[in-house]
Parts: sequence; C-alpha cells; structure tokens
Amino acid sequence: MNLKKTLHVIYVGFVLSKMHITAYVAAIINTILWFTIIFVPATVFSEDPKMAMSMFLPGVYALTVASAAMWTATEFLRWNVYHGLTDLYRENGLTVFHYLISYSIVDSIFFGIATYFASTYIIASYTGLSFFNALPANPQYLLLAIVVAIPMYLLMGSLIGYLMASTSVSGAWINIIQMIVAFGTIVPPKTIPSGWLILLNPSTYVAEILRIGYNTNTVSSNALVVSIPIAIALFTLLGYWIGFLCDKRIARYGLEYRY
Repeated sequence: MNLKKTLHVIYVGFVLSKMHITAYVAAIINTILWFTIIFVPATVFSEDPKMAMSMFLPGVYALTVASAAMWTATEFLRWNVYHGLTDLYRENGLTVFHYLISYSIVDSIFFGIATYFASTYIIASYTGLSFFNALPANPQYLLLAIVVAIPMYLLMGSLIGYLMASTSVSGAWINIIQMIVAFGTIVPPKTIPSGWLILLNPSTYVAEILRIGYNTNTVSSNALVVSIPIAIALFTLLGYWIGFLCDKRIARYGLEYRY
C-alpha cells in the first residue's frame, strides 16, 4: 500500500467509526464496570494499592486494543457478510488487513486511550489518588505504547481473521484468544513463573512498555525500548502476511460459515 491509499483507508475508518459511536460508548462502559468489579477490589485490598494499580492499568489498555482488533476482524468476516459488504470490499481489492488499518487509529488511540483514562479515573477515586497521580510518571512511554499498539492491532486482527476464515469454530476463537491475551496484560508477567514466555503474546509488549512509565515493568526497560523498532516491523509484516493468507483462503474456499 502506498501512503495515499493508506491515508484514504484510515479516513474511511474514521467515517465508519461514526456509525459505531454507540457501540464504542457501550464498550467503554462495559470495560469500566468489568474493571470496577474485578480489579478495584484487588487493588484497594492489596498491600500496595498504588503498585497494584500500576500493574493493572497498562494491561487494561493493551487488552482493550487487542480485543478491539479481534472484533474488527469479526465485523469484516462475519457481520458485514450478511449485508454483502465483505464481498464489496474484496471486489475493490480491500482485504481484512486493509479493514484493520482503517480502524487502527480510532481503536488504538481514541477508543483505547478513552478506556484507559476512564479506568484510571475510577481506580484513582477508589484509592484516594488524584487522577494525575494515577497516570504514569513518565508519560512518553504512553506514546510509545500507542505506537506499538497499532501494529499489534494489525497482527491480532489478522490472526483472528485467518482463524475465522479457515475453521468452523468462528467467534469462539475470540473468547479463547482473549483469555490467552490476558496473560501478560492484565495478568502481569511478574506473576508468571516463565515470564519471558509471555512475550510470545504481542500485546504484552504494549503493556510492558506502558509499565515502564510506572516503573513496574518485569522485562528490562532497555531491552523493551531497543526492541520497539523490531516489534513494529515484525508485527506489521506478520499481520500483512497472515492477512494475505486469509484473503487467499477466502478466494479459494469462500466463507464457509456463511451457511
């Protein structure tokens, strides 16, 4: 894709996202309620509430973006199918990878950050901290986390797309992979015996980079910062390749689960 086509696809994503504004609001509220019920008690009653908060919040952002990618791929390969939109996109040379690009900025920045800030405000209210004291001490790592979150989004969405196009399990893959993605994000690597294995989860990089801003990262901050360009290139290339395999699979076998 050239730059002009990429920017046009992103613009289309902004236009389409306006149609889903109520869904975004509902998703943010759902995440806040889920976070309040599960993680607020775990934080408030921990020995060090501020430390617990610093471990959980980066994982909330990373998991939110990864989950958004999965549901975007689902929209392309399941929901849009019933309106003939998937065929329309593909006839114009737009694959699941292009569709993910169109939503990547909206979901990684606006939706992801809105959810993260809302969760931060809730947990700050319960722990007695001010909102700004609950934010990372080094905010530049929040920007770096966003930069890495976009290619991670493309990779996770493409993976779900391929699984949905090539198997009959369909949407169940999202629930399965969301549970796997929870390890390394909302379940920090520090709590897992083989912490390095958790780096096989791409969203762990996003969470760990943001944790540097809170000084709660498990993986070395130097190793994470040095690996950022590699992670961006690797996630993007893998996402493009898996998206290509998904499109090739659809072209050859069709979307079997339509029936």
